[in-house]
Amino acid sequence: MGTIQSSLDIHHQSGDVVHGFRVVDVTPTPEVRAVAYRLEHERTGARLIHLHSEDPENLFSISFPTPPADDTGLPHILEHAVLDGSQRYPVREPFFEMHKLSMATFINAMTYPDHTVYPISSNVKKDLFNLAEVYFDAVFHPLLSEPTFRREGHHLAPTEAAGGNGTAGTNGAAAASGVDARSGDQPDFKVTGVVYNEMKGAFSDPESRFYRAVSRVLLPDTVYAHESGGDPAVIPSLTYEQFSAFHATYYHPSNAYFMVYGDVALAEYCAFIDERLSGFDRRAVDASIDRQKRWDAPRTMEEPYPVAVDEPIDEKTYLSLVWLAGDVTDPVDTALLHILSLVLGGNEAAPLRKALVDSQLGQDVTGLGSSAIGREGTFSVGLKGSEADRGPQFVDLVLSTLRSIADDGIDPELVETAFSQAAFSYREVQPAFPRTMLFRIMSTWLYDADPLTYLRIGAHLQTGRERWQQRPEIFSALIRERLLDNPHRLLAVMRPDRSLQVGIDRAEAERARTATEGLDAAARVALIEQAKEVESLGATPNTPEQVAMLPQL
Repeated sequence: MGTIQSSLDIHHQSGDVVHGFRVVDVTPTPEVRAVAYRLEHERTGARLIHLHSEDPENLFSISFPTPPADDTGLPHILEHAVLDGSQRYPVREPFFEMHKLSMATFINAMTYPDHTVYPISSNVKKDLFNLAEVYFDAVFHPLLSEPTFRREGHHLAPTEAAGGNGTAGTNGAAAASGVDARSGDQPDFKVTGVVYNEMKGAFSDPESRFYRAVSRVLLPDTVYAHESGGDPAVIPSLTYEQFSAFHATYYHPSNAYFMVYGDVALAEYCAFIDERLSGFDRRAVDASIDRQKRWDAPRTMEEPYPVAVDEPIDEKTYLSLVWLAGDVTDPVDTALLHILSLVLGGNEAAPLRKALVDSQLGQDVTGLGSSAIGREGTFSVGLKGSEADRGPQFVDLVLSTLRSIADDGIDPELVETAFSQAAFSYREVQPAFPRTMLFRIMSTWLYDADPLTYLRIGAHLQTGRERWQQRPEIFSALIRERLLDNPHRLLAVMRPDRSLQVGIDRAEAERARTATEGLDAAARVALIEQAKEVESLGATPNTPEQVAMLPQL
């Protein structure tokens, strides 16, 4: 089988069973100085990749495909809630406590449009397994109490004007909360929650709002049409029963992707995971993600974004042309589209970028180049600081410039420079290298493609270079095929609107009013007490006895 370096001898072969995991394949990956072991847990079907290297910074991660079915933000809320105490570690926010107790180089969790990732890393093996122990129990055996759901997701709380900051004794809840039992006055309520408030902030940022709207409209027949983070207008419709059912469905080992990296031996990871999966059996989990049907004709989207009533709105519009242009699981095609991005807009003198700047249709170029939404490859070019009525001029300028570039041909020196730039960027030592490896693997593994695809970026760039050398017009052909002649094209316009925030605030207040309409004073006091219980989850520190439950160095 051979070795990469003397300390990276290959100890397992395809077909071996290592503590309940069957080795599917073993692949030396010299580009990242590692050996990749891909395994499957025989009992549950859990997937495991160990990228074994000499790096002492080890990473342990658990990921789940979590396709959203709506805009309630269920995957995002669940990501928060599972990290708020588990059966073995009933500790409030244990990872804040673990930060104090460990030498972790990274502790976090992330929700993406179609999956959720729980990674931790450390330079100390004992510390890593301590963290992995807590993470494992958190995702597979969380407490998921209803107060935690309300705190992280959404709940009703009294407004400041209604005495929302008051504290009440056993018999004083009504008075302290603004309920006057004699006069029948009732407090006003508001919708609040950790994720709810976080997403209100995200939806108030025009660029974040623009990206989310483009994903929704460009991919209307897929899970990417839904807001995995949560739309504040929809989050309050999520129920605790839906929340619990989502965890039961998707947070199962049969839907789990374990990825580990570093110099810890494979057998240690297999033994650790296998022992903790002993209570589970294999089952079918449908987490499939459909591809988007291609359009027959380009489309246009125009949406407002909120600005203050006294804020100037001249040249505050965002314009973007976005194409569905490729498949991320095709690495050479993805590499060629990336090179095309650099040729067209990789520097101030690049032809498409220069044409946009010279046109003065907007104040700055934004989002020029290839990207991805899940496995769907995209290509976009945008302007910010523009006007909505400049959309047709913008489209004409982009298409005519692309047509001219394709017809005239591209200077080989520009292409050579782009290949060199891409190769240098790939070889550059990245901070948080273990997480870089995780994200490269997950970018294809989730879609049943070769998980090691983007560990070999250098080879794919070289193949792309060879194709260009054999066919010098390849980039002109890409411009025509993926951009000029591609009907799956969206003109996205997002314009400022001074009245929008007023409408959003009014709708938010109406949701709270409707939710409390018809409640008597006793029911309203109960809501206030419920809000206090939720608030206390974040205000009550863990006891020393609770902290002592956590594994420590």
